[in-house]
Amino acid sequence: MSLLTLEEKKHEVKTWLKKTVIDPEVVHQTLGISIDHLSPELMLEASKKLIKINKLETEPDNRDDIRFNTFHGIEDFVQEHVEKDAGKVQARAKMKMQQKKDLSWLHAGFFSPQIRSIISGGAQLSQNIEGHNPIDNLDVSTKVTKLGPGGIPGIDAVPDESRQVNSSYFGFLDPFRISEAKTVGVDHRFAHNVVKGRDNKLYRLVLDHAKNPKWINHEEFLRSKVEIPEY
Repeated sequence: MSLLTLEEKKHEVKTWLKKTVIDPEVVHQTLGISIDHLSPELMLEASKKLIKINKLETEPDNRDDIRFNTFHGIEDFVQEHVEKDAGKVQARAKMKMQQKKDLSWLHAGFFSPQIRSIISGGAQLSQNIEGHNPIDNLDVSTKVTKLGPGGIPGIDAVPDESRQVNSSYFGFLDPFRISEAKTVGVDHRFAHNVVKGRDNKLYRLVLDHAKNPKWINHEEFLRSKVEIPEY
């Protein structure tokens, strides 16, 4: 077994670091540099900021800022379940193909459990709608929560600061339609003219300088000067 030389080790480390993926917008917001992968410069700047925070020389970033969030819907969870083979359905299919050498074993609904587990498998993000009131259907369709898989695991884990009013929500999350229960601060509703994009960012319809309608994401919105119209 041949051992790597020092230069080869350095090359392997640099290659691995370049393969990592991070959000350049978040890095620019927190550290003031634009980079989309791990690097010695990034780790040095992050270390400097942590030291300053520990010495009370600077304030920590607001972790509930909307720019630090990504938004996911059922289409994202379906894709994730299929790509990561939830329940090992695809692995079982591959094994059966190797054994049978044909598709005689394949029946209707063989892959349905991957989809059913999202909708009716007891997932925290699924919600039944009685449908007696059309307004209730609209209300649930605009709901967004920080709880569940990929987010905060439970109510007891919600920090107090996450329940406070956050200025970065302006224009994207409804400040009036909020939960009055234990989920206050973590359950929200989208504001009017707000949609989720395919890049998992929120988009809002605004008017540009020429009064033409334009969709911009929440990062561009929060970087821009916005005028509130008078009605």
